[in-house]
Amino acid sequence: MGKEEGSNGHVAVAVPEEGVAMLTALPEEKQMVVEFNTVSCWVPNLFGAPSTMTQLKNMAALKNVKKVSVKSIAAVASHKEVSAAEAAAKENMRQVLYNVSGKVKPGELLALMGPSGGGKTTLLSILGGRTPKGARMDGSVLFNGGALNKRAKRQTGYVMQDDLLYETLTVFETLYFAAMLRLPAYMTKAQKKERVEVVIKALGLMRCRDTIIGGFFRRGVSGGERKRVSVGHELLIDPSVLLLDEPTSGLDSTTARNLLQLLRDLASSGRSIVTTIHQPSSRLYQQLDKVMLLSQGHAIYYGQGAAAAEWFGQLGVQLPYGVNVADFLLDIASGEIVGKERSDEEARVHLVEVSETFLAEHPEGYQQQQKLDVSRFSESASAIKGQLSVGPVVALEDVSSDGSSPQAAVANGTSVRFDIASQAVELGEKEQHAEGGGRQGQLARSNTSMNVARPGASRWGATYWTQLQVLFLRAVKVRRFETLSKQDFIQFLIVGAICGMIWWQVGRHPTTYSASNTVGLLFFEALFLSFRTLFTALFTFPNEYKMMLKERASGMYRLSAFYLARTASDLPMDCSVPSLFVIIIYLMGGLRRGGYFFANWAAIILSSLVAQSFGLLIGATVMVPKTAQTIASVLMLGFMLVGGFYVQNIPSWISWLKWLSFITYAYNLLIKIEFGGVTLYDCGAQSIRHPQDDPNCFPVTDNQAALKMFVNPNGPVWEVGVLFGFLIFFRFLVYVALRKKTASR
Repeated sequence: MGKEEGSNGHVAVAVPEEGVAMLTALPEEKQMVVEFNTVSCWVPNLFGAPSTMTQLKNMAALKNVKKVSVKSIAAVASHKEVSAAEAAAKENMRQVLYNVSGKVKPGELLALMGPSGGGKTTLLSILGGRTPKGARMDGSVLFNGGALNKRAKRQTGYVMQDDLLYETLTVFETLYFAAMLRLPAYMTKAQKKERVEVVIKALGLMRCRDTIIGGFFRRGVSGGERKRVSVGHELLIDPSVLLLDEPTSGLDSTTARNLLQLLRDLASSGRSIVTTIHQPSSRLYQQLDKVMLLSQGHAIYYGQGAAAAEWFGQLGVQLPYGVNVADFLLDIASGEIVGKERSDEEARVHLVEVSETFLAEHPEGYQQQQKLDVSRFSESASAIKGQLSVGPVVALEDVSSDGSSPQAAVANGTSVRFDIASQAVELGEKEQHAEGGGRQGQLARSNTSMNVARPGASRWGATYWTQLQVLFLRAVKVRRFETLSKQDFIQFLIVGAICGMIWWQVGRHPTTYSASNTVGLLFFEALFLSFRTLFTALFTFPNEYKMMLKERASGMYRLSAFYLARTASDLPMDCSVPSLFVIIIYLMGGLRRGGYFFANWAAIILSSLVAQSFGLLIGATVMVPKTAQTIASVLMLGFMLVGGFYVQNIPSWISWLKWLSFITYAYNLLIKIEFGGVTLYDCGAQSIRHPQDDPNCFPVTDNQAALKMFVNPNGPVWEVGVLFGFLIFFRFLVYVALRKKTASR
């Protein structure tokens, strides 16, 4: 059965025969149960990270927090009994999730619903191990009874709300490179390409297969097609768990229904799927197995999707005739409740109280035709009414990873994960006792898939050499509109021509007067290319920072492979276009003939690579282009002033700066190449073509003194070793900075 297009251009629901491979049932050892228990989350009240003083105060406050035993954590979580020190530590935090619990088994599709700001994306990020930066969370997230490790993360697909894709790659190229990096190494290249074609057909992307993704300044695929490419990016790996953040946003109703039907089929084949969905149509809602309705961070409903109206009906809130169930649920979560006896906020808080009381006794959620003792739950809910305050809520305490020594989370402005090992064991024992053989099957999946690596199995989808090849090719294609562009050629041609006319044949006259002008040409040659290369490199990693975070979180490649491939892809551009500038300058300036041209060219390329490395280091360390430009401008101006051309006699107390300037070494190297072993003549303020034949010209015995140079032109070219040292040192620091910036939080 193939996937056909109707007369209206929309794709039918049918799945192609080739797509059967993608929808085949997962073996039991690959299936995963996702369970989250009493998850709470706090985010900063202010935009940006807290100040250093605030962090120090919070750390000092947390040291005074009284430690509690592991067994008392549940009681602390229930009653919010925290000290004044904890309150001080959370004074700048706002709670966005309140003790949310749930469970997704293989074969189930859980939808997180609620109005904007309800905490859907935050909860999904926590489930995927991508706690928002600056946020702090409490609770546990378990995959087959264990914490989310790297092996489990690589079996988890995560589709972000913002589609992070390379704008200059086509749809096929985007999925092809992802397949080559993420699919197992035992699959052949042909099999990986076949998987790409299956995903393209399953998502109805055949018409835009060879269209670039596009962006704000470059037209490409439509918004709906872009969203489907993001979904396909994760479907390639045939994940055991699939997390999607509003995958139907921007899609028309038919395409959204087809996509959700595909997710429904994937879930039926043994996958656990969690998705946020803002406002589904009635047909979309019917595809949902379980629904968690969030209202200002509280679970106002959790259970079967088909039983939601029944739940609220037993609480006295009836579904109006002809109203979409999804719209009805969103109205309730927003406090707009029809036929209520209380005010909007009172009615919403009451429903939250009843829901949280019910879920405390029935963690599996509400099931269809389940009788509900409204009066009993209402009385129980009134006892915890004080927990539903909307303002900032203080943090709960955490335990260490070994499960023995509880301690408070450090309020350092970065995300913190909590691994409550002992709680996980207790929960596992309780559920195993309650569910019997079913839980044993889950533990079996955990042992075979998550915790025990198969012999010879690799953490990565592709080998290191394959990662280098694929990432290099991708980096070249990503820059297809930038590499060897007309603007670069025109820029170097114009600047080179202007310099050539200003310093026309100045190097053809071996006099001290001409040599003093030649020195200026050499300094400008090194300075211009260093400045341009450095400021271009500033934007390399800041522009790809979000993409690196996304792909690194998915375990697509080793950072070292990405770094080597990305920098190697710049070499053709870094060597070819500057070479044109060097040729123009050298010929029009009449510099030293012979093989010295190649020495001059090599010195310029080497200094440009050092400048590029320095720019990469600043950009990778700061990751904010505007700040990086400011820092680079100050440093480069300082390096230029102490480079040896403008000032020869720098005060001794600050002269050490010249040894930190790579421009100093590049300038000195060019001087040695141009004037090493050359006899200059002093002819006064004249430039004579053959001064050795002029009786008014006298040979100079000390070129360094005659030209007032900082370096002896006839000395050894040890600057080459220093520049290579700078190159290696800066490149290493760039890798360290990237590793720190992209480390898992």
